[in-house]
Amino acid sequence: MSERAAPHSRTKAERRVLSPDEQWAAEIRDRIIADCHPFQRDAVLDPSRRVSLLAGRGGAKTTTMRARAGIKVTSIRRAEILYLATTKPHAKKLYWDKLQDMNELYGMELRFRDSDLTATCAKTGGRIEMSGMEDAADIRRYRGYPFDEVQVDEGSLHDRKLLESLLFEVIGPRLGERNGCIVIGGTAGHELKGEFYDATRPGSSRQTPYADRDKPDYEPRYWSSHYWTAEMVCALPNARALYPAIVANWEEQLKEKEEQQWSDEHPIWLRESKAQWASDDTNMVFQYKPFATDGTTPWNQWDPFDDHKLEGVQALEAAIAKLRDMGLRDLRFVYSGDMGSTLPYALNVFAFSPKDPQRRIWHVMPFERTRMHARPIAELHLGPEATERVFRGGQVEPLGGAMGLTGWPDGMIMDTDGATLDELRNTYAISYKKAERNPHYKRGAIALVNGELLDGRIKIIKGSPLEDQITSLQWRENSHGHVEEDPRQASHSTDCLVYGRKLIAGLFDSGAVEQEAKPEPGGPPQLPAPAPPPPPDPGIASDPLRVPLHFTDPWGNL
Repeated sequence: MSERAAPHSRTKAERRVLSPDEQWAAEIRDRIIADCHPFQRDAVLDPSRRVSLLAGRGGAKTTTMRARAGIKVTSIRRAEILYLATTKPHAKKLYWDKLQDMNELYGMELRFRDSDLTATCAKTGGRIEMSGMEDAADIRRYRGYPFDEVQVDEGSLHDRKLLESLLFEVIGPRLGERNGCIVIGGTAGHELKGEFYDATRPGSSRQTPYADRDKPDYEPRYWSSHYWTAEMVCALPNARALYPAIVANWEEQLKEKEEQQWSDEHPIWLRESKAQWASDDTNMVFQYKPFATDGTTPWNQWDPFDDHKLEGVQALEAAIAKLRDMGLRDLRFVYSGDMGSTLPYALNVFAFSPKDPQRRIWHVMPFERTRMHARPIAELHLGPEATERVFRGGQVEPLGGAMGLTGWPDGMIMDTDGATLDELRNTYAISYKKAERNPHYKRGAIALVNGELLDGRIKIIKGSPLEDQITSLQWRENSHGHVEEDPRQASHSTDCLVYGRKLIAGLFDSGAVEQEAKPEPGGPPQLPAPAPPPPPDPGIASDPLRVPLHFTDPWGNL
C-alpha cells in the first residue's frame, strides 16, 4: 500500500496538471481572433484595464465578451471571470448556450454546471461564472473577491447607482491583485447620464477610443472605448460571406425601420441600430440635453465642481465663484423650494445676470433632505447665528447661510402648506410666495422650461438631484386617457426649476429686474458697488447646513 502524498507534493502535482498548455491555448486564441470581425478583434485584444463597448443591435457585442472570456479561461491558470446581465435568467439566455457551442467549436475543454451557471476549464482550472444584478444583494456577494475579468452586459439597462456601486466599490478595489479588467458593453440608452454613458459618449473626458491609439495625440483615459454597428460590419469587404448573421440582422433592422415608418432621427432607431445615445423626447417630461449634438459642447449641463459632488451652502459658494470667474459679476438670485408632508424637502437656488443678453439661468445650489422643518430650513437660509437671533426677537443682519452669499434674493417661491410658510415668515423673517399647483398651469410652465432647455439657456449642475430627476421623469397616461407626470417618480427639484424659471421671467416682465445693455467693447466694466463680505460663521460643523462661509470674492461684490 503506497503512502499518502505530502500536502506540498499534492500542490505541486496539481500545479503541473492545471498549468496551461501554451500551444493549445495559443491555437484556440488564434482561431477565436480569426473568426472576429475587425471591430470585434480590437475589442478582444484590447489590453486596457477598463474597456467599454457600445454596439448596435446585432453587432455581436456579447460574442465579443465571450471571445475575451474564452481566451482568458484557456490561457490563465485558475482564471476567475464573471459575466453579469440584468438577471440570472437573462445571463443564461445571452451567454450559456452560446458558450457551450463555443466550447464544442474550439475544443476549450469546459465542464458546465447548470446549478450555478459556471463553466470550468479542465486544463487550467479557470472558471467562468454567469449571473445577474437585480439589487444590491446580487453584487455584494462579490465584494472582496479578485477577478481576472468582470463583464457587465447591457450597461444601459442596469440601475445607474447599482452599476456604479459594482464598478467602484465592489469590484474595482480588488482588480489589482490579478491585474484584472472590467468590460462594460451594451446598446445606447435613453437616460443621458451615468458611468456607461460617460464611458461611451463621444467627446467624454472619461474615455478614449481605442481606434485612435496610433494617432500622435492619443491620450489614454479611464475607459478604452469601442464603437461599431451592424451597418459598419456590413460595409466590410465580403461581409455577406464572412459575417452572414450580422448581415441578416442589419437587413431585418432596415425592414423594421420601414414598417414602423421611423425617420433617421427616431430615438429607437438611433439607439438600437446606430448605437447613438438618444432620449425618448416624446415620453420625457423635460427636453434636457447635457451636451450639444457634437457630444462635447455642454448644453444644459454645467460642472462647477469639477466632478466633485457638493450640496447646500458649500455648493452655492463654489458655483458663485465659478460664474464670477466666467465674467458674470452682477449675479441676481431666486430661491425655489418644494416641501411635502412626508417627501424630501428640496431647495434649489438659481442665478441670472441682467447684463447677460442670453438670459441664461444657472443652477447654483442643489439641496434635498428629509426630516426638515422650519428651524433647519431657516438655518440653511440665514445661518445658525442669525436664525437664533431672529428667533429671540433680535436683528436678522448680519446674514450667514445661503443668504450670506447671495444677499436677500430677488424672489422666493415654495410649494408647501400655509402653516410652514407662515412660520418661516413670522418667526424667521423668511418670506416665500406660495407656488401655484394647478396641473394645467404646471403643464404650460413645463413647456416654457423645455423651450429654454432646447435653446440652451438653462444650465443644471452635473450630478445634482435636479439633473437626476430631469433626465428620468416621464409622462404616463391616466385612467382618462390624458398624459400626466408619473407621481411615483421623484420631482421635488424639477418642481423647483419650474417655479424658479417662472419667477425669473416674472421679474423681467414686471420691470423689477431690467435687462441691461451689453457694454461696448473696450468700455469700462459695469460693476455694482462693492460691499463687505459676510462675517465668518463660528458655528461650523460637518453638516452641509453649516459649511464654512469664508469666501474671497475678487470683485468685492459680496
